[in-house]
Amino acid sequence: MNSRRHGITFVELCIVLFVCLALAQIASAGNNLTIDESTNLEFFTIQSTIMEVHPQNNYLIAGEKFIELVDFRKGKERFRTMLKNSSGGETSLGSFRRGQKVFIRGFELPDGTIQAREIYQLAETVKTRNDLRKYSFFENVPIWESTIVK
Repeated sequence: MNSRRHGITFVELCIVLFVCLALAQIASAGNNLTIDESTNLEFFTIQSTIMEVHPQNNYLIAGEKFIELVDFRKGKERFRTMLKNSSGGETSLGSFRRGQKVFIRGFELPDGTIQAREIYQLAETVKTRNDLRKYSFFENVPIWESTIVK
């Protein structure tokens, strides 16, 4: 009888531990970009074709790369991935389509994750990297404008 009680207590303890670990995982989850300021990041760029778009989960796959959109806060400023159509106007991830040509600039984190700083839809006439030179964003990296969070 005593060993049965110990067995039940052990199972209860395991369940409590499992629930605590699961709650800790949920609490730390989210798309919060945290990069140590001493981390030396260089731009990652790719000109490719979209393979998949997942607006509900804020990512796309282009050039066989998993590209995450960013949305983070620094103080009272909020930074998000800049999404632009082929005319240079703002757009949403939902306007991107499979098979569409894009230019992506972002950062590759030490763990291999690619976070997009900006994504541009390209006209069908853009076939090579040389064709990109007519776009202002190619030569001059635009300022990453934030929104103010109250």
